[in-house]
Amino acid sequence: MLRRLTLGLFALACAAIIVACSSGNTSVPSSGGVPGNGPNFVPNTIYVSNTTQNAIELYTPSPGPSATPQYAIGGSNTGLNGPSYLAFDTSKRLYVTNYGAASKQGIIQIYQTYATGNVLPFGSVGVTPGAQPHGIAMIPSNGFAVAYTQPGAFFSSYVIVYAPFSSATTFPVNTIAGGNTLLNNPIGVAVDANKNIYVANSGGPYITVYPLPTPSPTPTGSPSPTPTPTATPTGSASPSPTPTPASNNIPPSAQITCVCFRQPTGLALDAAGNLFVTDAANAAVYKFSAASFAPGGVLALAPSQTITSSSLANPVDVKVDSAGMIYVVDTGSAPNKSMLLIFSPSAGLNATPATAIALPAGTATGLALSP
Repeated sequence: MLRRLTLGLFALACAAIIVACSSGNTSVPSSGGVPGNGPNFVPNTIYVSNTTQNAIELYTPSPGPSATPQYAIGGSNTGLNGPSYLAFDTSKRLYVTNYGAASKQGIIQIYQTYATGNVLPFGSVGVTPGAQPHGIAMIPSNGFAVAYTQPGAFFSSYVIVYAPFSSATTFPVNTIAGGNTLLNNPIGVAVDANKNIYVANSGGPYITVYPLPTPSPTPTGSPSPTPTPTATPTGSASPSPTPTPASNNIPPSAQITCVCFRQPTGLALDAAGNLFVTDAANAAVYKFSAASFAPGGVLALAPSQTITSSSLANPVDVKVDSAGMIYVVDTGSAPNKSMLLIFSPSAGLNATPATAIALPAGTATGLALSP
């Protein structure tokens, strides 16, 4: 029974990789854009997920307020089904978490460098039915991490760490799950240069930080001597222990709280290690200085920068470029009102975005900047 439950947890994270080559089909995606193979997109090309239109829309760097997608990934070949959060690996492959609300089926799709149009994914990571993948972040030289929610499951909130995608395959190597983790409806994920995993817990509301878990090492050294057999016991057999699924039920190395938090969603770290948080319920973006972080215990912090704006209604994801420009995806206050907002590094209260782009019909959820 213990083995079945342990394997069951691994199946929660596990999924087969399905490898496919890019398709030559150049049908125009439903969201618009130019079909076919894209050019060598320059750094900071903006990728935005359109969850309800099953598309990824691409904008050139430094877009103007009237910008429209110049390219898109979309169509029946792509396997996109409720695309949500995005990340790039060092090979510029695009990773997309998906969750189909109708089918209650999640999947992580991986697209080859510069893919556009109605292309087949380069690889796919299956997800246990009912498990919803959210934020995704690459771990330097160590694969990627994904936050999950799964109402009614043994673990309803958890993070899975996957091995690097290599030779067209990947697999889960660790699961962070259990009461000690303090995970509570995790959404956004970010990873710093030291491989610490930051998770936005929208149900907390707080941010938890974990060191990269390492698999248990194989014991080494001299073998133990053969024990002397013991006599067969008599009487009633002891009851079997209640099996517990295997997991890294580790406490966070830090728990970041703020009186400003109501519903933290998206996370980003800039090159200096400063943390940016979107709060959907407060319609705000918060910056926390890297200098204020310290391992261990609860960190009650005040933001070093707060961005509010009449343009912000429901911000769900954030990214920061090398120049310090702050990119925010906002789902808007009504259907088909999603916005891409770009703020200057010094933006503060009641800020006017440097650029505000009305996104195509649908609901935007995540964004990524190409490396």
